[in-house]
Amino acid sequence: MLEKVKGYIEKHRMLSKGDKVVAGLSGGADSVALLHILKELKGVFGIEVIAAHINHGLRGKEADEDEEFAKALCEKWGIEFHHKKVNVRDLVAAWRKSEEEAGRIVRYDFFQEVMARAGGTKIATAHHKNDQAETILHNIIRGTGLEGLSGIKPVRDGCIIRPLLCVSRREIEDYLEAEGLTYRTDATNVQLDYTRNRIRSLLIPTLEEYNPSVVDSLARLGSLALEENEFLSGYSEGLFEKCAVQDGHQVDIRLKELLSFHRAVQKRLIRRALQEIKSDLDGISYGHIEDIVNMAVTSPTGSRLMLPGRIHVIKGYERLRFTCEPPEQKPEYFEVPLPVPGKAELRELGVTVTAEVVEGGERPVYSGDCIYIDAGKIRGGLKLRQRRDGDRFKPLGMSGTKKLKDFFIDRKIPVERRDSIPLLVDEDNIIWVVGLQMNEDYKLTAATEKIIRFKTNVEVSYAGSFGKDFDR
Repeated sequence: MLEKVKGYIEKHRMLSKGDKVVAGLSGGADSVALLHILKELKGVFGIEVIAAHINHGLRGKEADEDEEFAKALCEKWGIEFHHKKVNVRDLVAAWRKSEEEAGRIVRYDFFQEVMARAGGTKIATAHHKNDQAETILHNIIRGTGLEGLSGIKPVRDGCIIRPLLCVSRREIEDYLEAEGLTYRTDATNVQLDYTRNRIRSLLIPTLEEYNPSVVDSLARLGSLALEENEFLSGYSEGLFEKCAVQDGHQVDIRLKELLSFHRAVQKRLIRRALQEIKSDLDGISYGHIEDIVNMAVTSPTGSRLMLPGRIHVIKGYERLRFTCEPPEQKPEYFEVPLPVPGKAELRELGVTVTAEVVEGGERPVYSGDCIYIDAGKIRGGLKLRQRRDGDRFKPLGMSGTKKLKDFFIDRKIPVERRDSIPLLVDEDNIIWVVGLQMNEDYKLTAATEKIIRFKTNVEVSYAGSFGKDFDR
């Protein structure tokens, strides 16, 4: 199995020499196998491996024992260990999420924290082939397109990797037995309260009566759907940039060009326009997209549809318009200096950012409202400003730059809120999207001589920060 996983890592270019990988370690079979395999492959790929464990506070003594097990395992293997305890139940009501969703957000946020604190470059999770099959089945049951059929991606956002997607749960168990490795068993995995567990315990065994290799078949379907979806997404994105025009809180698609495309592409362009306006597609159904396409093709000029989220779609003579009404009033453009040490206030927004030089020593902890950067990387003076068209930056953990607009879309920041999120900048770059994410190029390294801490009084909240229901 080791060679199989090594080949899968190479195929998807998951690791590069010098990477420092944060491996999620629950203590269960999958995560123990993942950590052991990464440990065994350290020399092959020239990487470092550290472990991150989060106690969700849901299973009392058992969860505490899982944490102790994970800690002891890392001590035995000589692996750096990071841990955190969070009471997820306290967050469920505040975030209006299920325990699974809240736990997932907390977990990935912690992995990002550890990556920033330890100078990591990748996050590895222990998703395997059975997880992929369960994800695809769940998406089929609730209704999906190619995106849902693609399931769990081998690499996401350039820094989250899933090396075990090529192996099944049985292969993992056989590997652990062959290596003489022990692990913890989560009793909640067999309870039928959660959809995932019912799919795992009831639906897949039934399907295996018709096809014993159904897990492999579903995983293969996911790989094919991923390839085709990536092609169509890239193709449609290029068309969208050519035939769509955005102006504030509205997007216009030139109708003649829209109608010249295949119906499947029309739907993708419409979804892209809605995403641009709404930041996400929550509440938008297959039926809504069908209605918009039908209106564009057959309805008279002046026809309109109203969608969830106060979205209006209007058919003009030459354009199909997507608009959100009424938008929040855009704040006046702001740009204020930030001295070091010192602070800057944006009173209209209720935002304060402070800067101070801190002593070295133990690595500081990064969070959404507090970052630490290498002072030697700063070019010129610092200031807080509003976003501008064409803004780009390099999010922590990524190897390349990203459009700020796309970053906001990925984080599901509503379009009406984006002008109210300050950017900490120097003469060359966006250093910090305040309350959300810092720039990879400014993180602390072993060569850092002077550290500056930036802290704000707000942390931007967003929904569904790391994936869908099954993307744990």
